[in-house]
Amino acid sequence: MHVALYLAAALAVFSMADAALVRGEDGRLRTAEAVATLMGDADTNRKCHTQNGDYLSSLTAGKYASSSFHKCFRTDAQIFEFLDALATQNANVVTKFQISTTYKGLPIWAYKISTGTRSKALYTQSLQHAREWIAGSSVVYTIASVLDDIAAKKPSPADTYDLVFVPIVNVDGYRITWSTKRLQRKNAHEVDLNRNWLTPIANPRPPPPSDETYPGVAYFSEKETQGLRDYIFAQQSTLAGFLDVHSFAGEVQLPYGDTKTPIGNGLDAKYKTLGDALSSAMGAYTTTLEWQMYLSYGCFEDWGQRYLNKPTLTIEMAGSDFTAPASSIVTSGQELYRGFYAFAKGVAKF
Repeated sequence: MHVALYLAAALAVFSMADAALVRGEDGRLRTAEAVATLMGDADTNRKCHTQNGDYLSSLTAGKYASSSFHKCFRTDAQIFEFLDALATQNANVVTKFQISTTYKGLPIWAYKISTGTRSKALYTQSLQHAREWIAGSSVVYTIASVLDDIAAKKPSPADTYDLVFVPIVNVDGYRITWSTKRLQRKNAHEVDLNRNWLTPIANPRPPPPSDETYPGVAYFSEKETQGLRDYIFAQQSTLAGFLDVHSFAGEVQLPYGDTKTPIGNGLDAKYKTLGDALSSAMGAYTTTLEWQMYLSYGCFEDWGQRYLNKPTLTIEMAGSDFTAPASSIVTSGQELYRGFYAFAKGVAKF
């Protein structure tokens, strides 16, 4: 949609400090320039694709993280094409499998890295919220970096754990961000997937279906979360820790999000130690309790701690908006990989 039409149809205009600001559907105030960047984000990256399209033919083991693939934000088709190529080149290490299904019936793909017989695994997912492109690109970069370390025989999290990655949970919503609505957060059924996980604490102010945090008609009402839940429960004895990657607060968030009551049993101190290790490794990140951002009900992180009793963290990649310059992809990816490495070390001591 043309920027002017978008502003006229969807946004209220405000004047603050002599600068015209507009309030978007996500409730944030932005300058007209920021809105133009937002609305043109997909087209900007499509142009980048034409300049950096030949990434498959140049893929080389040990150099995946330096691929031109990481010069642009990519569509779901390109992401899976890239990861499938890595899986083909590392068939003895990488396994691709369908972990769930979207509302529209699309497969949700997972990639497992295993260098041998490991008794435990780490699980990482991103893009429950479709608009958080930098979260997904950082997970893809982390996968590439793990494989580079394996090829170079460097120490890596794969030395200790099998690694399961779900780079795009909300495939339907992600496609929408590339077509008609860059700020799409929810799935195609208009449910916030990161409010659809079981919690014993009811939201005292349940949001309506029009709200961006609408949790659905019931916990696990959505195909996406149902499939992930079923896989995780089936593998519960081997899964040792969980990461859910979002953007753009620059935080490592600890449970809980739906109550200010501590976890207890000595776990709060363990979580603080683990979170601080990630924050330190990632750079200018802050360790916080999830509720300190705002109270949120039905989040993956809380479900992982409560019902699996396993260390579960939310990482909010650093940034200033849901759009990010393509030049930040590598930097953010490096931040996440350092945090992921710290997570693997910390879980072993948790």
